[in-house]
Amino acid sequence: MKRALQQTFAIAKATVLESVQQPIAFLILTSGVLSVLLVPVFQFHRFSEDGRLARDSGLSCMLVFGLVLAVTTAGSALAAEITRGTAAAIIGKPVSRVTFIVSKWLGICGVLLIFWLGICAATLLAERGSAHFVMPEFCEHEGQASGCGCDSPGHETDLLTRTLAIGGVGVAMLFAALRHYFGRRRFGVSAFIGVTVSQLCVAALCGFYTRFGQLRLLRKGIAPYVPELDWRILSAALLVLFALLLFAALATALATRLQTGPVLAVCVLVLVVGLAGDAFTMGAGVTSWRGLLSGLLPDIQHFWMCDALAHGGRIAWSYVVEAGLYALSCCAMFLTAGYLAFRMRDLG
Repeated sequence: MKRALQQTFAIAKATVLESVQQPIAFLILTSGVLSVLLVPVFQFHRFSEDGRLARDSGLSCMLVFGLVLAVTTAGSALAAEITRGTAAAIIGKPVSRVTFIVSKWLGICGVLLIFWLGICAATLLAERGSAHFVMPEFCEHEGQASGCGCDSPGHETDLLTRTLAIGGVGVAMLFAALRHYFGRRRFGVSAFIGVTVSQLCVAALCGFYTRFGQLRLLRKGIAPYVPELDWRILSAALLVLFALLLFAALATALATRLQTGPVLAVCVLVLVVGLAGDAFTMGAGVTSWRGLLSGLLPDIQHFWMCDALAHGGRIAWSYVVEAGLYALSCCAMFLTAGYLAFRMRDLG
């Protein structure tokens, strides 16, 4: 058992490092983060709620870009290694095939976790940076009425948070380039992790200043640190993370037999059918082909709960736990199928 755990950790760590240094991984993360941060810039409608467009767009980018990242990572970490013969060399160490499959999936999950942290932080920042209705009484309470430009009720945007978040991406890329030039460090690894760290740092720093760019001073009756972030997004983002881990297991299973293109097509089909699960199974019998198919395919609607946050709504944490257990069972089913397909494949 100890040897299997050591092998699992080593293969998973190598998978994470090899995957994040791929240019496609950095491009997917950077495109996703910038897409989320630029939503408030081009926001022309509030959809009856402050920050809703930024929130829903961030979760959508998290799901779509994360799905593409899971498939491409599975293709480079598994399908490409089987084609090159690297998998056969690892199996001959010896490493059991079930350890190899589980390790690759854990490595893909590690890449998705770094991606998720960056997109989730960017979504929180985009929601704060979008236009919010502010009353002048709020400014007077904060002691910032003079010079803040909010003497009358209206919608105000947090330009400082938006600028820091977008500028953080550029700083992360510059830091990765300097590390590569002077220290011969891998640019892809530094840039991929740096973009996520930059968003987390801005999310942590935004509590030290107000929405109008004024520093919070330690005064009586006023908290010196108030992030003003919509923490309700975390529960919905966790559900999306569970869906991404599920697709990572599906992509890992399919990559044992298929290349990246067909795997992506199958995963997109499962996503579409899963989101339309209720309409697909309406009126279908339990023993019909639609009923049997709905029992095998995961219901993605359980993980897409954006509408539950509308108008101040919240997602119960008990539901998040139940959805996580459901995702774990689906991952176990897909990984078992992937192991069976991989066990019968000749790696020679």
